[in-house]
Amino acid sequence: MFKTVIKKVGKKLNIKKVFAGILTMGILSGCVTSKPMTYMQDHSEAYNIAHAAGLYTDINDSYVPAEDIDSVTKNMLDAGFVIGGYGSPQLGMTNWQTAGVNLLSVMLEPDSHGARNSLMAWMPINLANSPADAQKVLISHLKKSIELVLEGIGVKYENIYEKNGKLSIYFIKEDWNCPEYSHGVTKLSDLCEISVETYKPYKGVVPSFIGGVEEERYIFSPDDGRDYHNLNLVISKKSKVPQELIYTKISENLNDWVYLYLAPKKVRKANGETINFPYILNEGKAKLFVTPKL
Repeated sequence: MFKTVIKKVGKKLNIKKVFAGILTMGILSGCVTSKPMTYMQDHSEAYNIAHAAGLYTDINDSYVPAEDIDSVTKNMLDAGFVIGGYGSPQLGMTNWQTAGVNLLSVMLEPDSHGARNSLMAWMPINLANSPADAQKVLISHLKKSIELVLEGIGVKYENIYEKNGKLSIYFIKEDWNCPEYSHGVTKLSDLCEISVETYKPYKGVVPSFIGGVEEERYIFSPDDGRDYHNLNLVISKKSKVPQELIYTKISENLNDWVYLYLAPKKVRKANGETINFPYILNEGKAKLFVTPKL
């Protein structure tokens, strides 16, 4: 049966982790006081959640007239695109989408926070005994949620990799152009897969607008440039997988402390259209980067 080819890339110096170490030393020496983030009233809930998780670069709100915000957000959620006059292809983003991109720079530099799908989680401290244990608990939770969704849809699947905080589930459905692997016949690029990457969390105080109260939890922050928590559908352009539906169903089956950030042009609807704005899923509900213009 199909097996994944795993490429190992040499470890590189991570500047962000160096500064994190310096910050930790400062905290231990009494030089720095760590406090949970305060909710920013002039920004959307999605923006606040993203910032609480450590997503900053290319994360922005779009401002719309206060009297129109309900109709605009409803139309965005229903139609999956920006309504004329209230946004642009960069809704919720800076101009990274329209800027000229050099292929080499894309290969060498990681995506900005806003340009990639990410997974965020604030796990209650009583669910695990250590950061390593918390990572295992999260992977198990994600795996069960994904399997429930695939079984509910009636999709054949196989867990092809589960190790070191990573999970890969390959699925088959002819209607979606997701073929079964046949050695020498099927191209690896034509296969359909749900990929998950997690890393050890750290302990920190969660903001009250996330957990209800300020308390210590295991924080899975996807702020790292390369080694960041994520859940992605890895499929070919030929496939007809209703990505929006799959992500939503998976989110519905996750605990309320798990959030999915979905970047612009990284999610396709059942009709093949691409959603060109960012949003966050929590318990299957979409939170938009839209806030009233005051």
